[in-house]
Amino acid sequence: MNKYSMENFDNIRKIILIALIAFSNIAVGQVGPQPSSFGVWDRGESMNIKEYPFLKGTSCDFPWDEVEKSPGIFDWSLLDKAVERASKEKISLYISFAAGPKTPEWVYEKGVPKVITSATKKPGAFNHYPYYLSPEYKKYYYRFLTEVAKHISGLSKEKIKAISFIQVKTGCTGDECAYKGEPVDSSYSLPVKSAQWRDFRLETFALHDKLFGKQSGLNISMLLNNVEPQSNEGGKNFVQEWDWAIKNLKDGFGIKNGALSRGHHLSGEIDAVNTFLPYLVDPKVVTLFRRSEMDQTWTRPWYQLNVQLNFYWGAINALNAGQSVWDVTSGALKASKEQGFDYSFYFFNKYAGQIHPETATDAFCALHKGLNAADTKTYPEDKFGKASHGNIDRMEKITAEYAKYGAANDDKNALKMGQVKQRGDQNGFNDAGWEIWPDNYSRLLYQIEPDATSIPLWRVGGPITTTSSIYSRFARGFEHATGKDAMYFKLHKGFSQDNKPKVMTVTVVWYDAIEGSKWKLDYDAGSKTMKTAITVTGKGDQKWHHEVITINDAIFKNAGTKGADFVLLNADDKDDIFSLVEVHRGEQKLPLLRPQEENRAFKGSAKGTKYNKDENAVEGDKEKKGKREDKSEKREKRKKDKSNN
Repeated sequence: MNKYSMENFDNIRKIILIALIAFSNIAVGQVGPQPSSFGVWDRGESMNIKEYPFLKGTSCDFPWDEVEKSPGIFDWSLLDKAVERASKEKISLYISFAAGPKTPEWVYEKGVPKVITSATKKPGAFNHYPYYLSPEYKKYYYRFLTEVAKHISGLSKEKIKAISFIQVKTGCTGDECAYKGEPVDSSYSLPVKSAQWRDFRLETFALHDKLFGKQSGLNISMLLNNVEPQSNEGGKNFVQEWDWAIKNLKDGFGIKNGALSRGHHLSGEIDAVNTFLPYLVDPKVVTLFRRSEMDQTWTRPWYQLNVQLNFYWGAINALNAGQSVWDVTSGALKASKEQGFDYSFYFFNKYAGQIHPETATDAFCALHKGLNAADTKTYPEDKFGKASHGNIDRMEKITAEYAKYGAANDDKNALKMGQVKQRGDQNGFNDAGWEIWPDNYSRLLYQIEPDATSIPLWRVGGPITTTSSIYSRFARGFEHATGKDAMYFKLHKGFSQDNKPKVMTVTVVWYDAIEGSKWKLDYDAGSKTMKTAITVTGKGDQKWHHEVITINDAIFKNAGTKGADFVLLNADDKDDIFSLVEVHRGEQKLPLLRPQEENRAFKGSAKGTKYNKDENAVEGDKEKKGKREDKSEKREKRKKDKSNN
């Protein structure tokens, strides 16, 4: 065992005590980011809010080695400018304090060991790391955090309120590991699941809570990574960290989790959704918020097959998982306006803050089916083969069952990939996968018995191309020949607050495939039978349409057929197709939110770049290019700020 252990507690306690005394006169009435701030954020802290009005917030990471270049001398200019801007422009801000490999060199001169790892010589790698358990390291690191809190406490209440949360970075970047690579000197090893590393993290969590949390008066929430309850698969990776957070952060906290915003049909989606969703949408115990980022995934081959479509379904997938903040890289933000996928950002903003059904204004259900090869009940092994992630033949057999509805796997090799490698190297659309989300995507609106009452559809209108509509990827439809002529929907309990008639607006996105086809929408108006709101007749123009239906006497208390609030009914023997259903409380606001009518291909479409040899697709794509891109944007912005002063 290394000579350094969890000592030096006396110094740490003194630091905390001094901080609490200093902050005792502060009181800011804020705990965590408000749902109104949930949505798309600028990952690079460089975009003009007026040019990108969908942006809800931005970030500021100020590394320890830039703030305290000399012992006890602090440069707060970066933090002050970020807070000033957020307060002035009425946007939210989250901050972080990178340490670890961003530790000032003078700290090592105080006796903190330098740790060299197996990855140190790789291009773009960090030169060295501190040994985190060194008493001297903790002494100066915790002193730094204390000084940060003191400085923030001296800001005005308005500026403090602009800070939505703090991302806690205990180790190397936000990935919460001690090092990239293995230490050359094994005595400094700190595996991410080791007791020593866990103890250091929990000690640092506790300090953040005391310095910035409720007891300090600042009331700034924490965003944590690598914390999770026991998952549905029985995993116990970071349960102790989770238990600490639940016990100590009772007003809620954030989780850095949710790569689902980077695509759809990614391996492991089910557990990623089910583990945290009860704490994110209509929470009963503790309220969490969830942040993830869009890095350079959007430049990879799969995304570039149809950028607009992939951003849309990435947004849908993330919302289904309860995501709150979508931190988007500057390159994607810039391209969004030119290529028209900013619609996905507006759509995400519309639903990210719909957390509590009683106060929510909107709900949606995106019709979809994923062929989850891990499901042995739906797809028994005696028919489809042994259930394993590497069994491509099983996935192909399952897909063949739905081939007549458009299901296919364009990149069979990607079926056995993990989700990180999928994002980098997949080169086609796959409708089967391992632990992919199997049901509709939704937020507060659900289809009742979807497979018993409708058929799933993929690639509506033919193969997905660079110009395919965003809605063509997934849909559901009637199948009159098998008696599937009705699709029943119900709102989350509490959305419709009482039994009184009220105004509700339902928007239905449907594909006009057959001239003369008819469908209608019936709804719960409080009578014994459901009432017809509209009957729609198709023209057969092979286009997607938005049907907006305003209902003035909706009851919507799950009292209709099958407990539905409303139903889409086939009014003839022709089969109609639907992709999205939305409900808005009250009359729909104008102008209506719509994607561009035609999905255009742009230069470079259908290309994209796979991982290169320096990007470890097994351990995780660290997206160095994206981080350099965002940092470059920040540097340019700082230069402009200096020139203007």
